Amino acid sequence: MVDRRLRASSTAIVTVLFMFALKLGVGLTTQSIGIISQAVDSVTDLMASLLAFYAVRKSMEPPDERHPYGHSKVENLISVIVGLIVILVALAVAREAVGRLMGGEEPVMLELGMAVMAAAVAVNLAVSSYLFRIARLERSMALEADATHLRTDVLSNAGVLIGLVIMFVTGLTMIDPIIALVMAAYIIFSGVRLMVKASADLLDENILPEEERIIREVLGEHSRGYRQFHALKARRGGAKNYLELHLAVERDMRVDDAHDLAEHLEKEIRRRLPHFQVIIHLEPEK
Repeated sequence: MVDRRLRASSTAIVTVLFMFALKLGVGLTTQSIGIISQAVDSVTDLMASLLAFYAVRKSMEPPDERHPYGHSKVENLISVIVGLIVILVALAVAREAVGRLMGGEEPVMLELGMAVMAAAVAVNLAVSSYLFRIARLERSMALEADATHLRTDVLSNAGVLIGLVIMFVTGLTMIDPIIALVMAAYIIFSGVRLMVKASADLLDENILPEEERIIREVLGEHSRGYRQFHALKARRGGAKNYLELHLAVERDMRVDDAHDLAEHLEKEIRRRLPHFQVIIHLEPEK
């Protein structure tokens, strides 16, 4: 059975290919810099979706000798690359829009352009919502990056659509490059935000406060079985989070009983936080 992360990523690739061909054809026909900018952005969408597909496949590989913690962080690395691509393309679009403001061809056949951009809004909204849902269920940073990229397309496509409608009603052709500049600024913002979020796991940032609260809650519920715990350390690592702590037990406690207690605590934490890998080090009380 095909993994649902791979199915979601494949769906994104097929969708982006179709929208790229449609936008490029209509953009060249109508001479709208707004639509052409969206076609160019679809190239980055395709790159992002292909990279996401690779990252998901790679992250599914089991740990090996060189990567004892697995390959889940490759999703974060790919997400940073996607964010950088988004920013670079947005800057290129902004440059073209400035050139159009200085003088250039004016859009034609606005009705066709409006129909295509309306369809693009609907399609990207549906696909990005699907990707976000699978990303949350599977804790996939690569799919979240792909979904974020497509969701920015929803807004940028909507912006271009609004610009075309205004041009159609008022005849103000300068609206087209202005809208393109606004969309470029928003895309840059989204790219930076994506890079910051993806970098958190690469830098081994701490887990979320809510997750730490749950861990301490589990330990508190079983505090009668040990003397104290300390050296609690946790970090985010892509689809998995990692937790280590030292558990001090009575000096005369049987080894089997201490091991059973640690194993029970590990299972209970994983039951409430399934994406965690837990290591508990046992030691005698001081």
